[in-house]
Amino acid sequence: MQNNQTPTSQVFWREIDVACRLAVEAGQIILEHYDRDNRVSYKAGDEPVTEADQASSDHILQGLHAEFPSDVLVSEEEADNPKRLTGDRLWLVDPLDGTKEFIARNGEFSVMIGLVVKRRPRVGVVYQPTLDRLWWGAADQAFVRMKGEQRPLRVSSVADYSEMRMVVSRSHRNAIVDEMAARLGIHQEIISGSGGIKLGLIAGGEAEVMFSPNPYTKIWDLCAPEAILTAAGGKVTDFFGKTLDYCGEELFNLNGVLASHGTKHFEMIQAVKGLFVS
Repeated sequence: MQNNQTPTSQVFWREIDVACRLAVEAGQIILEHYDRDNRVSYKAGDEPVTEADQASSDHILQGLHAEFPSDVLVSEEEADNPKRLTGDRLWLVDPLDGTKEFIARNGEFSVMIGLVVKRRPRVGVVYQPTLDRLWWGAADQAFVRMKGEQRPLRVSSVADYSEMRMVVSRSHRNAIVDEMAARLGIHQEIISGSGGIKLGLIAGGEAEVMFSPNPYTKIWDLCAPEAILTAAGGKVTDFFGKTLDYCGEELFNLNGVLASHGTKHFEMIQAVKGLFVS
């Protein structure tokens, strides 16, 4: 991964390398489960979890602890770590983002590993095993690697709402999303499962905006994708324009999430004001 280095991102090269390696390894573990029957259980909120979720989580946490024993680790499949509130370095892991897509076998799931340093996401890795597609970002550098070929990521410069493409959820679509799009005049949409994939598409200039007007996403759902998107020039906030808090007591993003290519980000927030009620 170490190419095109700049002073602002050099400090995280080891973290990037480790997170990329673990994400790909976890992805291979998930694929071993993909084509066979998996026992599905349900967590609070009727969210499914499979053996693949846990196997991926175990592998990533063991790998991160071996490489960075002093860092705080939090995974979706484990109990919250109270050290998350005070630690300077926090890894947030979603070992299988898009479990419903995994169960449906449509390929739209990913592994997400993010590093928060002093309360802000600084390193992000998202890996889509079925396409061997890896997004990663840190500071001002963001790249996507697919089947061995790597290219830099940069958000699009589309400024006309009628030309913007909105990424929407396949399994968690909210009717308010359509109201927001209608108010702005956005007509084009791309359907995807994993939130990491959605923000990866925005980072690569293949889409411009994602509205998530629900209070149910959690901090590990956005950490890695935010690091990638911001490194590519995009923006992630809640629906009140505030940065997401990864080190607070609340695990949920109660004020929703707006991710965009950055152009007209705060104008969008003002335009859809009142549609989202926290």
